[in-house]
Amino acid sequence: MQSETNAIAARIGENIRGRRERLLYSLDELARRADLQEHTLWRIERGTTMPTVLNLVHLADVLECGPGDLLDGVSAALADDTDRRG
Repeated sequence: MQSETNAIAARIGENIRGRRERLLYSLDELARRADLQEHTLWRIERGTTMPTVLNLVHLADVLECGPGDLLDGVSAALADDTDRRG
C-alpha cells in the first residue's frame, strides 16, 4: 500500500513540476499564487508528500488546468508499481 501511495505522489509531483516549468513559474511564485508554503510545494513536486484535494484544486487553478490533469498517468504509475512487486 505504501509503495502505491509513493507511486501516486511521485506522478502527481511530476505533473505539477512539468506544468510549472512550462509556464515558467519559479517554485516560490507557484507556491505564493497557490497559497502554499514553498517547502510544502517542494515536497509535493518531489513526491514525498501527497497534496490535499484542496491544494490540488488551488494548484490546478494557478497552473491553468483541471485537477484531473494533475492526476494524468496515475493509473499507469500504479500498474508499473504493481508489476514491479510482481
